[in-house]
Amino acid sequence: MRENRKVQKGFRQKTLTLVASALVGSFLGFGASADSSVEAQKLLSAQRDYVKYCANCHGEEGRGDGPYTQMYKVYPIDLRLLAMNNDGKFPAEYVRKLIDGRDDIRKHGQRTMPGWFDELWSSPEGKGSKQANERVNALTDYLSRIQITKAD
Repeated sequence: MRENRKVQKGFRQKTLTLVASALVGSFLGFGASADSSVEAQKLLSAQRDYVKYCANCHGEEGRGDGPYTQMYKVYPIDLRLLAMNNDGKFPAEYVRKLIDGRDDIRKHGQRTMPGWFDELWSSPEGKGSKQANERVNALTDYLSRIQITKAD
């Protein structure tokens, strides 16, 4: 239990640090301010998409403990451990394809996670395939940033 709290605290700190550093960089003008502002916006949009599309199953912190797990009797993986369970390398292309959902990339058994490409087709930022791909990529990037390591 104590170790679980430590991991939760580390996850919150990483997420807050990511958003804060992107926002501070954009407001203070570190680097290219337009690029920093765009990156901060992408990160915030990806967080919004994560909460809307992923958190019900994977939980607010990505631990696989969302409220739908009991209702559907499906126990999603801990998204924070993707890199750790892949020899320390985040499997970005695999994750991108899972989120997209248009390719059948089942490793074992029936796919239980829905694909989100169609849902991501439209947003306040625009509509279309380019928009959906950008949002899939942003979600993939967001997930890569919440990975925990053995040191966490």
